[in-house]
Amino acid sequence: MIYRVSQLKLPIEHKENDLYSAAAKACKVGAADIIMLKIVKQSIDARDKSKLLYVYTVDLEIKKKLNLSNNSKVELVNEKKYRFPEAGDIKLNKAPVVCGFGPAGMFCALFLARAGFKPIVFERGQSVDERVETVNEFWKNGNLNIASNVQFGEGGAGTFSDGKLNTLVKDKEFRCKKVFEIFVSSGAPEEIMYINNPHIGTDLLRNVIINMRNKMISLGATFRYNTKLTNLIIKDNKLEKIELNSNEIIPCKNLILAIGHSARDTFYMLRKNNVS
Repeated sequence: MIYRVSQLKLPIEHKENDLYSAAAKACKVGAADIIMLKIVKQSIDARDKSKLLYVYTVDLEIKKKLNLSNNSKVELVNEKKYRFPEAGDIKLNKAPVVCGFGPAGMFCALFLARAGFKPIVFERGQSVDERVETVNEFWKNGNLNIASNVQFGEGGAGTFSDGKLNTLVKDKEFRCKKVFEIFVSSGAPEEIMYINNPHIGTDLLRNVIINMRNKMISLGATFRYNTKLTNLIIKDNKLEKIELNSNEIIPCKNLILAIGHSARDTFYMLRKNNVS
């Protein structure tokens, strides 16, 4: 059985064995009885500045069944996981199109690719490697590329904000945990799974994004950068085609917009086409 132990407080300077000992003491077992320990959450108690403490929540697999009566720190774990919605039964004649490759577009395209839909991703900005050079040029010399900058480009705005991971919502469907698991499997540090206010770090995040992109490509996804959605061709209230870069039209039946908060020109275009 898996048990969750909360409110384990240890000095900032402590060893891994100290955490095992504290968890065993809370469960009233010996440290040797613990088969597995996994950190679920780590935060800092800084109320007493002279005595800073780490506060842990951990999951334990223990050899024996515990008596949980009168033990408020320990509970049985009923771990729930994110479940991807079941695919429908209507065959898509055209691959779905994702416009924008920030966080929303990344995970949308990833799960479409995992489900076998082979999405096509259009991003108005550059790939992350080219984008880094473009942004550095702006910071150094003030030369702005209006299509690829801190706001636009592979990875979205968060690529240049230290990769801070905040959602500010209750995660009833366990999507945040799934997102973190995917980041870790793509090269992010495992500690983001449990530390308070986690972040990946800008330099590391770039490699994580590239690894995620390569995974999608291996699953059949297609990517085009420097490609902006400029118009919709709608017939009988149904999407028929999309216009790219004001000079290319392609068939499109299923379009996902993941354009971020700064794509004002695209919002104007949507309004012109009576898309709410």
